[in-house]
Amino acid sequence: MRFWERGQAFFLGMAALFLLFSILCRFMTGVILKRLLREAENMSATKDRTLRQCKLKFQSCYELNKGCVNTGVFVEKFMQGLRAGKCSLRFLELLSGQLLLLSVFSDGLGACVGLACKKTLGQVLPCYVQALFSLYLYFVLASLIDVAGKREAVKVTVTDFLENRMPVRIDRVKEDSAYLEEEEKKAAKAAGKEGGNAKQEGELESLLREFLA
Repeated sequence: MRFWERGQAFFLGMAALFLLFSILCRFMTGVILKRLLREAENMSATKDRTLRQCKLKFQSCYELNKGCVNTGVFVEKFMQGLRAGKCSLRFLELLSGQLLLLSVFSDGLGACVGLACKKTLGQVLPCYVQALFSLYLYFVLASLIDVAGKREAVKVTVTDFLENRMPVRIDRVKEDSAYLEEEEKKAAKAAGKEGGNAKQEGELESLLREFLA
């Protein structure tokens, strides 16, 4: 009896632990995407390192390909590269689902061990109840966190900025740079002419002094 009670407590505890880590992975992913969405809504002035790198890479691709960039593919690759530390967000999502399965598996294994020990259905019922409760709790929290919705919102916001606003900024910077470069050339040319006139005036003055001496 004591062996079964300890075994049941072990399986229930392991199942609860797996469920906790599963929810934490899902929650962490949701928090990161929510923060990224907030920064992406003001992407032109964002201080987020990931989004700034995204803008720089897009600018490089835009200039390298002379404006021909498949923004959808670019943003999709950007979304796949999102990370939390050394783990990608995609990996955290998959890990969350695997941990949920391990939680349900632990509950089921506890029930199977109980039945193998010739325990009654009432004695193994807590394992089934916890498995059902775990599934219900996980999917309720998953719908509240809404990782898929946040990911789609980030994707749409970043795509809109890169496709509709970033090219205008890049072209404007190019025009301003070309204008400044032209003005600098004109200023340098004018300065060269003034220097040449001063030199000629100096030579004439020397000749006049020699002639009048």
